[in-house]
Amino acid sequence: MSDTPLEIDCWDVGQGDCTVIKLPSAKLLIIDVGPRGSPLVDWLNERRHEPIRIEAIVLTHNDADHAGALPSIIMEHKSRIEGIWMLLDREVNAPHFQKIFRSALEGEHGGFYRIRRVENGQTLWEDETRQSRLHVIYPGFSQNIQATDPNETSGVIVLESGENRLVAWPGDLELRTASAVLASKPPWILIGPHHGGPSDYPTKAVRKRQSTDDLRNRMVELRAAVEALRASRAYISVGTKNRYHHPRPGYLRLLASQGARVVCSQLTFCCERERVHYNAHVLQGSALLGLGPARTGTSCRGSMRLFLRDGKLIPDEFDLVHIERVSELLRPQCLRGAGWSRGNPLPNFTA
Repeated sequence: MSDTPLEIDCWDVGQGDCTVIKLPSAKLLIIDVGPRGSPLVDWLNERRHEPIRIEAIVLTHNDADHAGALPSIIMEHKSRIEGIWMLLDREVNAPHFQKIFRSALEGEHGGFYRIRRVENGQTLWEDETRQSRLHVIYPGFSQNIQATDPNETSGVIVLESGENRLVAWPGDLELRTASAVLASKPPWILIGPHHGGPSDYPTKAVRKRQSTDDLRNRMVELRAAVEALRASRAYISVGTKNRYHHPRPGYLRLLASQGARVVCSQLTFCCERERVHYNAHVLQGSALLGLGPARTGTSCRGSMRLFLRDGKLIPDEFDLVHIERVSELLRPQCLRGAGWSRGNPLPNFTA
């Protein structure tokens, strides 16, 4: 039915990425599936007797935290899947790629679905009545083949309605590249990139090794990249005790300083160490939305749901509750970047 909204669930899968879009037809579109142990696997297994169809599984790239759950999903649910989209982003014989690709190939050989390349110009889903479509805008074939690192060729998926670009999934792409790809039509909400730790955003250790001029020039470039993106919101899918120092506090503050409402799936040390130590969740969004919880980590927002209705995205009913609870944290980077300090009214995120 044309009045049935799309539901877009940004899942809390710990250190990883996973988005599930429920189409008006009740079919699912899945962008990244999370790591091994992803709650998406359990959620699907619990519904094995329900008539759930997966129109497509799209992998922005083949890192384990984005694609690690694919073999488990295919093993149990290949008869539900109608298509898989993935990239050749590393050596064909690399063990990790072979594990992901072999599992996908088994289902294709069984006649359950086809495997297609994530490539600029590919339409993944389209609804002419709603004037909405999900499609790939990066990489092109040559960019994919010539990339020297998987993150350089990470797929950029966008959801558009009419002339508006609503959501962008840039996977693990560098911030400056993502900005160059997306800036001509900025998204309303940006997922990541790279779990809030874009590889071109310097860590504290890297900053210590850089000269003052080099660091200043780099930060000018990154600020320009975020300004060009002009995202109203950002969802950072991150694991509490990840070993990569994600998210970068400076990146969260930079997004917020440009007016973006920043939301992290899990709480990390950069906002409050004590709550992490005691596993004191801020908001258990996954449970509130009826989605499977991550197996590890301390929830900040947990999972988040958006509804696409009449060409606009509408956040779920826990949006305001979350920001009020975040204000109780010791160092909420998302609010500090917006100029908020304790004792003052909360920022008015009107978008």
